[in-house]
Amino acid sequence: MTSAKYHPSDEVLRDFAQGKLSTGMSVALSAHIELCQSCRQRSSELESQEIVSWLQEDRAEPLTSPDFSGMLDLITSQPQSTSTTRAAPQEEEPLVPEIHMLDHSITLPRVLAKAASRGLVWRKLAGGINQAQVLIDNETQCEFLYMTPGSQVPVHRHQGSEVTLVLDGGFEDELGHYGPSDFLVRDKRDQHQPSTEEGCLCFAVLDSPLTFTSGLARLFNPINNYRFRRATSQRF
Repeated sequence: MTSAKYHPSDEVLRDFAQGKLSTGMSVALSAHIELCQSCRQRSSELESQEIVSWLQEDRAEPLTSPDFSGMLDLITSQPQSTSTTRAAPQEEEPLVPEIHMLDHSITLPRVLAKAASRGLVWRKLAGGINQAQVLIDNETQCEFLYMTPGSQVPVHRHQGSEVTLVLDGGFEDELGHYGPSDFLVRDKRDQHQPSTEEGCLCFAVLDSPLTFTSGLARLFNPINNYRFRRATSQRF
């Protein structure tokens, strides 16, 4: 467990507690909470507040006596089974607890180990960037990103929101330097160019495609849009 410098806001944690986040965003946040003791405690506090609020709202409603007569008639009218049939247990896919990068291995948070259990297919992108997409929902594009030492991503902005969880190493952009367990949120207001000297493994979730804004990288924008549509068109 490492000490993160960048954390999700209370608003994001509250949305998580209320089940308002997409599954992909929830996976990234769950992984950060597993790695970050302070956010784990804060998330627990907000969940407790939601429970108390729900109970107070529930008690505010007038109490009525339930009518069980119809339910009892329905139950007694059903034929009784003389034998018990148990569904065969489904075999769970083995977890992938580690990702191997260069000369060392990175232990994954449990929720990401489960996300990677179907296998990771790495694709080399320009500039020393490697990408392995994982299918989690049909609202977001979720991927592991490995930036080799000395690499950088072209300058880009986001059409929506991007969440990045640093798993190993570190990278920097115009706004700061980020290390293991850091949880970053970028949106339409941000334009940046991530780069790394030491190398970096991240898990990223996008709810819209990113857009390269300078140089020849702009030629890849139609490909980015296509990859996002393809990633979010999978049926679950």
